[in-house]
Amino acid sequence: MFIPTDNQFTARGRLVETPQINISEKTSNAIVTITLAQDHPFKKKEDGTRETVFIKYTAIDTKNNKIATRLAEYVAKGTLVSLIGFHDSYYKIKSEGKKEYFEMKRILSFRNEESKEKTLERRKNKA
Repeated sequence: MFIPTDNQFTARGRLVETPQINISEKTSNAIVTITLAQDHPFKKKEDGTRETVFIKYTAIDTKNNKIATRLAEYVAKGTLVSLIGFHDSYYKIKSEGKKEYFEMKRILSFRNEESKEKTLERRKNKA
């Protein structure tokens, strides 16, 4: 049985870099890949602190949802964001005829957890 929420994720963390828009040669859609710095859910270190993990997420503009464009416009390096999305997979056929599978975490929506002023200040400090 498939439940629509089986494939979904929620994530919260700080952006490692300011998002950059790339344009797909195949579809002409805008694509943004971001990396979030997130605390590991379990205490791993000897002193009881949490380890930081770095996880990649991808936003792709569609006809009805310009998520990648909005993400690049409204956040900057260091911004605290919350994401909602789903796990997606695809494959490519290699030259030997074998399928090579890939997995990505696709962003459906995001929330900037900081004020517009704070984000603008982060962008100005980068320049």
